[in-house]
Amino acid sequence: MTNSLSIVKNLIRINTENPPGETTEIINWIEQWAKTENIPAKVQWYEKKKGNIQLTVGDADKTILICGHLDTVPIGDINNWNYDPVGGAETNDHIYGRGSADMKSGVAVALSTLKRINSELKTSEMQYSITFLGTSDEEVGLGGVKASLELGLLDKAEFLIIPEPTGLKVGIAEKGVLWLSIIASGKTAHGSTPEKGINAIEEIVKLFPILHSSVPNHVDGILGKSTLNIGVIQGGNIANVVPERAEVQCDFRLVPPIQPADFSNTLTQKIADFALESPAKFECQVKQAMPVIKSSEDNYFVKKFLEKSGTQQLSGLNYATDGAILVSKAPKELPFVLYGPGNPKKIHISDERVSIQEIHAAEQTFMDFLTEVCFSR
Repeated sequence: MTNSLSIVKNLIRINTENPPGETTEIINWIEQWAKTENIPAKVQWYEKKKGNIQLTVGDADKTILICGHLDTVPIGDINNWNYDPVGGAETNDHIYGRGSADMKSGVAVALSTLKRINSELKTSEMQYSITFLGTSDEEVGLGGVKASLELGLLDKAEFLIIPEPTGLKVGIAEKGVLWLSIIASGKTAHGSTPEKGINAIEEIVKLFPILHSSVPNHVDGILGKSTLNIGVIQGGNIANVVPERAEVQCDFRLVPPIQPADFSNTLTQKIADFALESPAKFECQVKQAMPVIKSSEDNYFVKKFLEKSGTQQLSGLNYATDGAILVSKAPKELPFVLYGPGNPKKIHISDERVSIQEIHAAEQTFMDFLTEVCFSR
């Protein structure tokens, strides 16, 4: 059994469902593993039973940063699983379990690569040190990576690798995210005399064409089109009462060059203009905003990673990762790739699994890339 396979099985056997997202046990396991492998480790506890862990190989001032989250989505109904979700079973050339693909296999690949470089090569000769950052709360709110900004890792980072499950495609972009809540306030009245009230539901529904027409029609070569999902609508209590309050919650996914903050300002103004002609009052609340991030295809690190991966197939993600925080908060441009084992269509489902072949291939790519970049002069 290779190092990666052994590590991922151990990580799967530690339940890190989020919620509650407790990561004490998995961080303690990684810290002890690092101690055994003579790899320096530091732990940052930012909430009770939630933390981040960093492992570093080499002492060069410039750093290649690898970031992977330790939490998983909930297991769900155990009766829908054919394999123990925290068992780490190996069968049919796959490893099964919650988090096997998203993204404990990617974390395992990173850790195994650090072990090999630390034990097989002269780390004193590295021109880039390598730091692995394991975060909590990626699945719910990105609290871990936000807390990790206090560690100062971005000051030295020259390149970022996020080993999310990409099916070994090399991702260089993530869509921006804007979750917007729109609240309409009307006036209640008896349902038999609706003309005496202001129907908040009817008024907020009139906004739907504006919401859809506001989605930018620009097409990005990697990420495709921006999208809108109206995911929640709430209002009213009973059929014979005019509802005085209604709310819709929208999920916009945006492609460059549109950024969520700019788009939010433009859309909010359109809603304000609409409100001038409406008897209802409107309020907009931003519930979540994550920036669009994209690496240049011509960046040295990106080109070298593509070369070592053996593919020229670039991709992007429709959702945000820890990378959205790290890239947007870096003091200078931070090129990045998203690359790891696991089929993106096989995550967050019962019998989540990851291909053993992809784990091996990902570790080889990590080794080939990091040894050439970190040791070349």
